Amino acid sequence: MSNDLAIKFSDETYATYQEVVNNMKTPLIDNIWANIVEHRSHFNKQLSLKHLTGANFSVCYTPYVTNKINEVERKLLKLTTSYFQLSAKNTDKEYQKLSYIDILRSLANKYKLAVDNSVLNQIVTNQLSVLPPNFMILNRYFRCLKEIENNPLSELNDSVLGNFYSFLMGTEELNEFYRTTEISDMGSRVLVGKVYLGIPSTAIGNAMDDLFKFINYSTSSLFVKAAASLYYMYYIKPFETYSEDLSILLFKKIIGFNDIGSVASTINFESLLLKREEFEKSLIDSQKTFDLTYFILYVANKTSSLIDEALNNVNQARNSVISQEMYQKEEEKPTIDPDFSYKEESKKEETLSPKEDSLQENLTQYKTPDTTSSVSYTQNIAISNVPSGLSEEDANRLEKHLIEMNPALSRAQAHFYARHCTLGMSYTISQFKKSLGCAYETARSSMDHLVFLGYYKKDSLRNKFIYTPVKKN
Repeated sequence: MSNDLAIKFSDETYATYQEVVNNMKTPLIDNIWANIVEHRSHFNKQLSLKHLTGANFSVCYTPYVTNKINEVERKLLKLTTSYFQLSAKNTDKEYQKLSYIDILRSLANKYKLAVDNSVLNQIVTNQLSVLPPNFMILNRYFRCLKEIENNPLSELNDSVLGNFYSFLMGTEELNEFYRTTEISDMGSRVLVGKVYLGIPSTAIGNAMDDLFKFINYSTSSLFVKAAASLYYMYYIKPFETYSEDLSILLFKKIIGFNDIGSVASTINFESLLLKREEFEKSLIDSQKTFDLTYFILYVANKTSSLIDEALNNVNQARNSVISQEMYQKEEEKPTIDPDFSYKEESKKEETLSPKEDSLQENLTQYKTPDTTSSVSYTQNIAISNVPSGLSEEDANRLEKHLIEMNPALSRAQAHFYARHCTLGMSYTISQFKKSLGCAYETARSSMDHLVFLGYYKKDSLRNKFIYTPVKKN
């Protein structure tokens, strides 16, 4: 019976001590709880993050917890794919606008700012000329979001937080960095016994060093690493001001750095701070037991809903752009000359069956290269059914085919790959940068996305990364 209860409260849900008391309708659960703790010990994984006492925090990967984490990570990948599909069709800007307005509205609610949607729209479209002083935090925070969007793969260290902090403070130079004073609000610092939200200032430096080591070297999965870091930043409260905002920005930065990319900046994680009481309750439940699972599950459940909202914004952006295009086509519809005859053209057309039509399309999609083309040497192309030695015309056809075959590819990525897909050759980030005329970070993000989609294999050679085409069917 005790083992059944241990499974019920760990594998089918993940209950706190108090939730077990409430469920059993008795405070006398010491034996039951001991069995639960023993059962969970088989699923525990210790993290390198430490409490002030020196005890390590841990995560308990029971089937229930693992399923929740996997569900969130699958949704993040789904959103990433949907986002790249928007990018391929140049509708990502509309999605970004909708998402950033939602985020800044949440931030305005957090700071109790009554701001019109028109002002938020002007901020995210860079059309704002004058902003009241109390609204400046919205514009400064938006600058942080754009930094994450534009540089998702920049290194994660204290300088990243320093940049965000300087943006929020509205200064190019910081006179101070980590907090040097103690948090005077007892409600924020010590809640129950030795439960802290805001550790002593003398311990901040070492704690932050531990955090960045965890971020950069932990083998934990994407979401666990991000959520555990969110917990730790909120627990430390390392800055005099804006520590809570910075904890969300770091959370986004970690999500973006681990395969998700720039789309991380558009998810409204800021709304997590709108329900501060329940947010901090989950944090306290974890701190009292050194078990971060409670906090990670809380954030996972909220994140799942937030990704659903982001996917709704994707659909809304797509529909908005389609509506605009249809309206423009209607406006630009040409007047047809009633005397124009299609009879001669009709005589030239050849009627084909669906099967013949498909065959004809396949036969004409890639022509044998023109021997007079500037690209006439023999290559083994990674995409099967494509002739060797692509001319520029053939490369354009392949580029179009790639986008139609995989909408997750941006046009820039398809353009580069169509011209750099020879088996046995290796390509670099610098080549992408030079070929497309883009920033280095954009080139690196694009090449890594091509790896993620299975077009290249990534290896390191001395002091640089090389990308080798993978043969695809």
